[in-house]
Amino acid sequence: MSHPALSFDQITCTFISPDTPGQRYTAVQNTSLEVHAGEFVSVVGPTGCGKSTLLNLAAGLLQPSSGQVRVFGEPLVGINRRAGYMFQAEALMPWRSALDNVMAGLEFQGMPDKEARDLAMSWLARVGLAGFE
Repeated sequence: MSHPALSFDQITCTFISPDTPGQRYTAVQNTSLEVHAGEFVSVVGPTGCGKSTLLNLAAGLLQPSSGQVRVFGEPLVGINRRAGYMFQAEALMPWRSALDNVMAGLEFQGMPDKEARDLAMSWLARVGLAGFE
């Protein structure tokens, strides 16, 4: 049986307001969605409707308050290693070089330094940034 590449099963994601302790804000409520391999999906809506929350849940950057996120049928625990992610705002660490910024994600996954450096160098070369390490 083929599982969806990504599925949300009755996902709810509630945050506690940093400005008003005890105040809760539900960004996504009882949402279910399946995305199958090869499908292209757009999430559209007004500011504050939960688009970024859904993407952060799919990336494993957030955990749902209730419900479950699955990747190819397996519950998502921690960072989704099968997905790429682009932050809304600039997310470079300005104190790090281009090479060190590219290596960061690999380091966070526990990749050995030499292997991370070699892979990051090849990625920089692919996008025309060789020499800007």
